[in-house]
Amino acid sequence: MEHREVVVPISKEAEFRLNYDECEDNDLVDYPLSEKKFYELFDIGFFDQLNTKLNLMIGDYEQEEILENKLDLLKNFMSNFTHQHPNNATLNDLNELFKVAYNNKTGVFFFF
Repeated sequence: MEHREVVVPISKEAEFRLNYDECEDNDLVDYPLSEKKFYELFDIGFFDQLNTKLNLMIGDYEQEEILENKLDLLKNFMSNFTHQHPNNATLNDLNELFKVAYNNKTGVFFFF
């Protein structure tokens, strides 16, 4: 089983520490993605469409980041995608996580 998680730093300082693998307690809000959740998102085209819209390469054995300059694109994408899949709990959880990045103007980091 793979260890996958999506991480959002709570501040620009925390984001800086993440870049140097020096995070302190409570620097990050993380969302672990089980195999089931990962493939659930994969099956509805979440990663393919996100990759296309934001010019990313999220997939197995990949690390990817969405930095402050792409947060508006992510917000628009999530608004549309969650509207298409309103009952998907994992997608709704990720949307709530991404709001931390929007509010704090930090990045979203995918560790797959």
